[in-house]
Amino acid sequence: MAERAEKKSQSKFLTVLAAIGVFILGKLKWVFGLLKLGKFATLISMFLSVGAYAVFYGWKFAVALVYLLFVHEMGHLVAMKRKGIPTSPAIFIPFMGAVVGMKEMPKNAKDEAFVAYAGPLFGLLSFLPAVYLYETQGSPFWGLVVFLGAMLNLFNLFPVSPLDGGRIVGVLSTKLWLIGLICMIPYMFISPDPIIFLIFLFGIATWWRRVREDYVLQESSQALEICRREEEKIHSLVEDMSEYRELPNFPYIVDTFIDEGRVQQQRLMRQIPTGRNIPFFHDKKRLKKAALLTELELLAKREKWFLLIYKEEVMKAREKARILAERSLHPEEETHWEEPEGGRPEIVVEAYLSAVREEADKQQEEVERRKNYYVANMKTKVIVLILYLALAGVLSYFAVYGHTIMEVHRELLGR
Repeated sequence: MAERAEKKSQSKFLTVLAAIGVFILGKLKWVFGLLKLGKFATLISMFLSVGAYAVFYGWKFAVALVYLLFVHEMGHLVAMKRKGIPTSPAIFIPFMGAVVGMKEMPKNAKDEAFVAYAGPLFGLLSFLPAVYLYETQGSPFWGLVVFLGAMLNLFNLFPVSPLDGGRIVGVLSTKLWLIGLICMIPYMFISPDPIIFLIFLFGIATWWRRVREDYVLQESSQALEICRREEEKIHSLVEDMSEYRELPNFPYIVDTFIDEGRVQQQRLMRQIPTGRNIPFFHDKKRLKKAALLTELELLAKREKWFLLIYKEEVMKAREKARILAERSLHPEEETHWEEPEGGRPEIVVEAYLSAVREEADKQQEEVERRKNYYVANMKTKVIVLILYLALAGVLSYFAVYGHTIMEVHRELLGR
């Protein structure tokens, strides 16, 4: 009899761990495609999840699990709204969890930590009524709800991105991600679990992106510099071509500029480095290649969207001027005629310069974001650390509280 009770208790505990795995899978970005279900997506997917969980775990457990997931995700949703971050509706995916999509990234790590912290905080609030119900009614089911809610949110506080804990501690130091990953390694060997392994892989990818942040910053900075140079080059070209616009051989002159650009493209292509491009070891070569490719792209755009169209518009302007001159010489003639379209090269100049400036502004914004995203003052770091440890401590207490109840009533829960 004792052996049977022990097996049932272990089965319940594995069920809790499975629920945690379900929750973590809900963090995967590829489920965002299901956010297109419409404004009733949350309600419909919620009922579908309850039904799916009920088949395996019973209605009471299914409703409790979906309720805990719902409140957790609503915490993120409320925080995103508070920070002005556009969101998609919450979606429940059976056996995968729940997710609220962010349509754009937070402005900085402080805002990201705020959004991440709200999930486990609301998760804590979600199971507090179960504590009251257990204390007043004594039903062990409420102890299971407390344990499930506490473990669900406590596990999510582990300092590995993309878990909420990793996004919270990012404002303290992203080096904590590496510590969290190292701590996961022995656990993966002691208790192999595909969910843990999946989180580890995502954590490695996120940590690697952070490690390579300086390189990406250099790449964006040099792209910004190239765009600024292109803007200066266009101003110079416009000044040169303005001097020749009235000459009969103007098209030939523009073709000369086009040929010069093509020669420059060929020269740049010969300079593109080849061979291995191992991160860190060949960063200089990688940066050179990125710069050359950016210059080649701008040269191709300059020819297609500026020089060729500019030449065409100048010729149209000449034709329009010729027609108007002829009509002014014979105003008495009442022939029907249509004024030629185009003939405004200044619009071509402004349009192309606007596109170059837009790309430069985009690179400038990216440079500023990468420089300042994880920057926070000491006061902010201290507050985040205290709140993080406090929430982890409270959740740990209720995890022990719920587990104690489950141990006391293991036979009842095993039925």
